[in-house]
Amino acid sequence: MQGLSRIVPQWDVPANVGAMVTTRLGGHSQAPYASLNLAAHVGDSMDSLLQNLAVLEESLPGSLSLQWLRQEHGSGIALIDSARDPISADALLTQTPGVACCVLTADCLPVLLASARGDEVAIVHAGWRGMAAGLIEKTVHSMSNPPEQLHAWLGPAIGRCHFEVGEEVRRQLLAGEENPADLAACFIAKGYNNKYMADLYGLARCKLHRLRLSTVTGGDLCTYCDSERFFSYRRDGTTGRMASLIYIEEGIQ
Repeated sequence: MQGLSRIVPQWDVPANVGAMVTTRLGGHSQAPYASLNLAAHVGDSMDSLLQNLAVLEESLPGSLSLQWLRQEHGSGIALIDSARDPISADALLTQTPGVACCVLTADCLPVLLASARGDEVAIVHAGWRGMAAGLIEKTVHSMSNPPEQLHAWLGPAIGRCHFEVGEEVRRQLLAGEENPADLAACFIAKGYNNKYMADLYGLARCKLHRLRLSTVTGGDLCTYCDSERFFSYRRDGTTGRMASLIYIEEGIQ
């Protein structure tokens, strides 16, 4: 078995901010969940899942506790100061060192947020439904640091090359926009059946730039295209999930 493979954001945040995204490599699960599935709800064996969670935890600081979401594809945000049972929401925010905000994905976009002072972090499970509900904007406005003092990193998600949506999805994502031109540019018409190729990364960038965040980086990985490293629900149907984590590390200034 390979060791745990992870993607570490390259962004301008303080040293006490820890962040990573797992890949599908380095775990114990068998096909179709091979191999580092970290989700309990997809049909994988509990024994494999527990071994995979142990692999993840062994790669993290020993004092770190993990807070997971029971994701709803909505706009719920939870402010946490300790880890507990999974919380029903689609975004987590903390100012407490030693608590990791964790999101599971297999095509949806994980948006990681950190303050320039390293005193606050958040994570957003940004599928199209969450974006349509204003989840990115609501999470940024829920943070105590102003947007100009926040950095964002966009983790692995399905790219525009494979994310086909219908007119109803496009309509919901543009609904209520006074000037939707920048968001509308994130859809390319396919020329039949009112279908479009949608750019989740582009939509997130538009929303974050509107909020005037300090920096927005990442957004160059496609879960559908890279079958070696990433799970993809759209590609495979029955499959595992990667984890995205962000936290303030204790004892580091």
